[in-house]
This record gives sequence, structure tokens and C-alpha cells, in this order.
Amino acid sequence: MRISAFFPPVLLLSSLCYTCATKAQAQFPDLPGKDAALKVCGSCHEPERATSLHQDRDGWDATMSAMAGRGMDIPDAQYKTVLDYLSKAFPGEAPKPLNINAAGAIDLETTFSLLRSQAALVIAYRDKHGKFKSLDDLKKIPGFDFSKLEDKKDRIAF
Repeated sequence: MRISAFFPPVLLLSSLCYTCATKAQAQFPDLPGKDAALKVCGSCHEPERATSLHQDRDGWDATMSAMAGRGMDIPDAQYKTVLDYLSKAFPGEAPKPLNINAAGAIDLETTFSLLRSQAALVIAYRDKHGKFKSLDDLKKIPGFDFSKLEDKKDRIAF
């Protein structure tokens, strides 16, 4: 009698676990590294948590580094596999262009990964010489390392 009373909840629990695992796998696209990502992410929390994030590669790297700092156990060889998977399976949205003529220092720093001093040079030049009209105007800023913007020039609006 006790066994039969205990048996239905056990079936229900194992059914729920199977359903959760199946749901998580369905939300994870079939790409190389899927199993490793499910294992690593699922060791600390439900894997669906990862599906709610959409980041670029640097963002995923920062998230994984933070998780490693909190005790995530991942061999170095597997780190890249999981990072590659998350970056491809859950990419960030395409960044929107930033108006270089209206942007403040923090926006310049975060959007273009500029140092505070480099952002200050852009703003000081803009304040003194007026609005930028083209990328060539940015190249005229004394002491400014334009190479920092070269690979992000498609994100600059005038």
C-alpha cells in the first residue's frame, strides 16, 4: 500500500524532470557545443536562464568569466566550445548607430570601447570645431587613435 501511494509522485517528479530537460534542449539550437553548454549551464541553474540572454561574444565571455568566479566548473578546453556555442546560438542584437555629434562621454566609451581620455578628445574637438560631417573629420583630432573606431565605423551616425 505504501509503495503504491509513493509511486505516483515519483512518476510525476520524473516526468517533470524529463519535460524540463526536453524543453531546455528544444530551446537550445542544434549547433556544435550544445551538449557542453547544457551540461555547464545546467550544473548551477536551469539552462533556460541562458536562453533569456542575447549578447555578443564579449558579453558571453564576461558572463562566463563571472560564472567561473562564482564556482562554475569548466575545463579550459571546454570554455571556448561553450563560448562559441552561446555566441552563435544566442547572439546580441545588432547595435544601433550612435550619433557622434550628440553622444556624451559615457556613450562614446561604452559604444566604441574608447578610453575616457579618448572620448574627452572627441568631445573637446567637437565643441571647438563644430559637428563632425564625416569619418575624415574624426581623423583630424590631435592625439585621437582613430584605429579604435575603424572596425566600428558602421555604428557611427552623423
